[in-house]
Amino acid sequence: MAAELTLPASRTSSNSDRTIYRLPNLSLPKLFTYLKLAAVVVMALLAVAIVRIYSDYREFAGLIDQQIAAGYLKSHAGFYAAPRVIEQGARLGKEQLVSALQRAGYARETSTNVWNGSFQTNDKSVLIFPRKQSEAHEWIKVSFDDKDRVTSLTANDHSNLRSYALEPELLTEDTANKLGERETLTFQEIPPVMVQAILAIEDRRFFRHSGLDFRGIARAVVNQFTNSNRYRQGGSTITQQLVKNTYLSPEKTLRRKYNEALIAMALEHRLSKEDIFALYCNEVYLGQRAGVGVRGVAQAARVYFGKALKEISLVEAATIAGMIQSPGRYSPERNPAGTRMRRDTVIAGMRHEGMIDEDTKRTASALPINVAPFEGSSNELAPYYVDAVDRAMEAAHVSPDEDSEQSIRVQTTIDPDLQTAAENALRHQLQLVGKNVRKGSPQGAIVALDARTGQVLAMVGGRSYAESQLNRATDAKRQPGSVFKPFVYAAALEHGISPLAIFTDAPQTFQYGYATYSPANYGRAYSMHEVLMREGLVRSLNVVTVDLAMRTGLSTVANLAAQFGLPRPDAYPALALGTTEVTPLQIAAAYAAFANLGDAVTPTVIRRVTDNTTGEVLVDEITKRRSVVRPTTAYMITDMLSDVIKRGTARRANGIFKNVAIAGKTGTSRDGWFVGYTPNLVCAVWIGFDDNKQLGLTGADAALPAWIDFMKEALAIRPSLGGANFSRPAGITTVKIDPETGWLAGPHCPSSVVVSVSYSYAPSVECLKHLPVDPEVYEAEYEPNTDSAESTDSSLIDVDVTDQPQRETEKRTETEVDKNGRPTLVTAPVINAPLPSRSRPGAP
Repeated sequence: MAAELTLPASRTSSNSDRTIYRLPNLSLPKLFTYLKLAAVVVMALLAVAIVRIYSDYREFAGLIDQQIAAGYLKSHAGFYAAPRVIEQGARLGKEQLVSALQRAGYARETSTNVWNGSFQTNDKSVLIFPRKQSEAHEWIKVSFDDKDRVTSLTANDHSNLRSYALEPELLTEDTANKLGERETLTFQEIPPVMVQAILAIEDRRFFRHSGLDFRGIARAVVNQFTNSNRYRQGGSTITQQLVKNTYLSPEKTLRRKYNEALIAMALEHRLSKEDIFALYCNEVYLGQRAGVGVRGVAQAARVYFGKALKEISLVEAATIAGMIQSPGRYSPERNPAGTRMRRDTVIAGMRHEGMIDEDTKRTASALPINVAPFEGSSNELAPYYVDAVDRAMEAAHVSPDEDSEQSIRVQTTIDPDLQTAAENALRHQLQLVGKNVRKGSPQGAIVALDARTGQVLAMVGGRSYAESQLNRATDAKRQPGSVFKPFVYAAALEHGISPLAIFTDAPQTFQYGYATYSPANYGRAYSMHEVLMREGLVRSLNVVTVDLAMRTGLSTVANLAAQFGLPRPDAYPALALGTTEVTPLQIAAAYAAFANLGDAVTPTVIRRVTDNTTGEVLVDEITKRRSVVRPTTAYMITDMLSDVIKRGTARRANGIFKNVAIAGKTGTSRDGWFVGYTPNLVCAVWIGFDDNKQLGLTGADAALPAWIDFMKEALAIRPSLGGANFSRPAGITTVKIDPETGWLAGPHCPSSVVVSVSYSYAPSVECLKHLPVDPEVYEAEYEPNTDSAESTDSSLIDVDVTDQPQRETEKRTETEVDKNGRPTLVTAPVINAPLPSRSRPGAP
């Protein structure tokens, strides 16, 4: 019979009434042995775990030690601007410098090495202290005059510096969020009410614990096994939240929580509580408003309440502190009711901790939340530029994935001061143009780059990033109009046509294949006279330009344009007038070749990309230059474009820039263009409509004013981007010519102009047209040798003998004026060069 399991009826039941299950017959010594064995196993596992934890802790601590030694903030991942350069003679006020220092991670009146450095302010100067052991100089003194200009830069070793570069400013940590202007605050600069509000809701025991909340860790362990291996509960300390924001990806796993705890412990042993709290307040993400990502409590005070952080009230501080847990859910603009409930929770926490009394609690809880107006487009920092950097990262195949994004540091080329100047100039001009055209809202773009390196220093892609994310500086292709003409003239010079050749400024019809083309000057205005080839560019004469392109060869012009980095135009006569669409960035980069004596540069927005974890340099941009035209050709084009500023279509800019050489060209299609440059800076401006509507304004009226506004500010901030003269290459001579004939100006010529040409194009014969005798009689009797090339009159030609190439000479006959003012014949050596022909207009 099978055994049965029965329950005893009473304590007196006999053993025969039930089935008994007995434990194995273990003696007491054996039981102790098993328990000892189990204890040994547990201790071994615990020892292994401790060793592993200690090893991981040492690894994290080592990384943090390296980071602090190299500069805690310098190892922060994200997109960074180029180092801000302070120059002697720059227009820069003391408060502007202080603001720049704070945005770059310098702290006021502190010696801790966590920050990028520190500074002290005096009446007429600012003392900058670089981070310890980071530079040769212990301090740099920046002195100012009463007109907010930097008068001197001196170092502790009494050396005078021409310039000094600050640490770079963070643009964004996440390309999806465009940040506004930020500032770095120390603990002492955070008002007590803000400190209390954050402690009350986020970490009440922050100043008493060692960086870990063990109850929160326990909850994480429980959730790991009860919630599909996902950690979904809070409980992190402020130190852990700083670690999560700075070092780790946002995934919610037990492994990340483990790493977070170890790094938090390491930070607590290396940084002061005050520094940790200040870093947290500077880094914490607090939502978005009008397309601007808000990071840090100081920026939150400005964006949501329109105040400096030191001016906020208890209610506003509690609102900001309440947003930390969920910035989207507790946005005071999107969810005022939910935000108010969360704010009241913070206020109640402050009352519970004894930070405020009961009356203050009741009064504060009864107040509404008042959000200040905010214009997002004027506060975000370079959003179009950040998008361009993100795209360049993708093109370079170094776009970080979610796991590696925390370690990638991108050094961009943007100059924050020039970027601000560009944004202000474009915004102001678009407002003026909008009032004049009254056809809708015009758009615009500005791009400025270093002419020598191609590094993009400023980029604005539209009137408002919040309204439209289309970057018109890089993506909007439009007909450039007359700003394309310099490339036609460059092709002609390379093809052997002299800048002093004669062309006719009158209506013409050109035959091309079986078709004809009849261009017209702007406004159908013609002089109906012969003009010099260079005058066609200075005065932007359409007919002359098309005639020049036809004589040069349309394919020759198209090919050269492509070499400059522009889209290759189709070989039709209209290409000479800029009918092939380009972007502002493309045209700015192409003009840089003229400033560089014929060397084109590749525009770039990235300087260097590094992996902070390994120290590996992923991208290191080196200036890429390629020769597209001869140095003499580039210089002659610059000479012509300088005349555009002095007396041509851009003469509005003449005289504005003191001791700075400038050149440029206006362009008018359906839109308005201006591209201009100094020896070191190129800037292109485009104004128009997105739907390609006719703007109805010339480039001089639409785009040039924005260029002037930007360049005035840029050169005041960075004087080194100007330059008194363009570099003059060997083979160039300066001559004074008669503008009607292209011959050397004589004493009877009613006007003259000084031009720079290559030796091969330099005239050698004095103008005969304006002599006080019958020209026909004079030419018959004294016609000079047409093979002659260069006058020996040093007052008319400035020749650097050391730069002259070796050339064969011969005897020639030429005219010379005697003491009575009559021409006589003399013999002199001649240097072979072509002579502008009066009988065949346009001949070289």
